[in-house]
Amino acid sequence: MIKNEKHLLTLCFVVSFIVLLTITLLHLISEISDILFKSILLGAGLSVFNFAFGYLLIKFSVNKSEKIFLLTLWGGLLLRLILGLSIVLIAFIFLEINAYGFIFSILFFYVFYLLIEIFYLNLGRKSHFGDKQQY
Repeated sequence: MIKNEKHLLTLCFVVSFIVLLTITLLHLISEISDILFKSILLGAGLSVFNFAFGYLLIKFSVNKSEKIFLLTLWGGLLLRLILGLSIVLIAFIFLEINAYGFIFSILFFYVFYLLIEIFYLNLGRKSHFGDKQQY
């Protein structure tokens, strides 16, 4: 089970590396096309950027007051969704990508990194917020 933040991030990077290595190997043995490979990598990159931005916002606000924490958490989520949607639309308009691979890649990595953020918040609940917030 996940014990601390370092273990969680290590697990996150290992799973991401294995998935991207598998996709790269499939591309190298010509099981997936160049356009599909580029689309999957672009979607994964967008999700990594989204995760990194959210993780940094959580790290910044976790030791602040509850009001600032919630404002940063929800405001950051809204900003990340708007930015992500804008980048997806720009990619569809200006880049030659496989739409299904791109969207599936974004969906897979977004859900994966969202779970990592939730686990991180759950891990930090006791250490950062104290026992008063336990239900």
